[in-house]
Amino acid sequence: MKLRRSALSVCLFLGVTTGGVATADLGNRYGLPQFYQSEISAAEANVVTSHDQGNKSGNAFANAVLIDVRRASEHVAGHPPKSYSIPFPHVDGSADEPNDSTGYIGYDLSGNPGICFVDGCDDDTNNDGTLNPADYVAYVESLFPDKDTPILTLCRTGYRSVQAANLLTEAGYKNVRNIWEGYVGQPKFAYQGGDIAEPHVKLDLNHDGVINDSDKDGWAGFQGLPTSTKIQPQRIFSPYSYLYDE
Repeated sequence: MKLRRSALSVCLFLGVTTGGVATADLGNRYGLPQFYQSEISAAEANVVTSHDQGNKSGNAFANAVLIDVRRASEHVAGHPPKSYSIPFPHVDGSADEPNDSTGYIGYDLSGNPGICFVDGCDDDTNNDGTLNPADYVAYVESLFPDKDTPILTLCRTGYRSVQAANLLTEAGYKNVRNIWEGYVGQPKFAYQGGDIAEPHVKLDLNHDGVINDSDKDGWAGFQGLPTSTKIQPQRIFSPYSYLYDE
């Protein structure tokens, strides 16, 4: 898949430039290279961003900034309260063809020097964006110039947020954690007959007879964490603020 492949390329590039440990055993659910500090669960992210004002617990991530990197339209449909909407890499829509600039706004992950795919360096035939990733970093820096600011990144299932967390870490942010499950998350499974070798069975966690997003492990799923559809002008991506009015 074009977008997914380009996304992986950013992580590979960061592996070259940061000297981080590009292993899958550090925690993110897609086994992507990881250069940010660590993962954090949606439940703990809710606690440190909503219930520990003044840092009474002494947690280094208390009062952390939560950055929702999903598309503007996804943020409008629902998001964690107090989260900032700073989309990456997809701001609006999906790229349908190389160099797609019609009906799509996103960051160009494939046309940057030094970014290579697993099977070789990119020749820019899969340019899937119109914005430079450096602009994303610059925007975050304009809001949070202190590189010691604790930052949590969030996307739908924990893939795009890894890209953003790696990018911010490569830019010098020292305290970045990825929300492992994402906002929607993935289904929860049980081992069939207790045998991990057998096919897994999806769980109906809320016992309503239907397995859907409400049963998934993300922020908005069965854990019952707070969500909001309220748009706060000071927390949206101002270069494309009109997208939040749709």
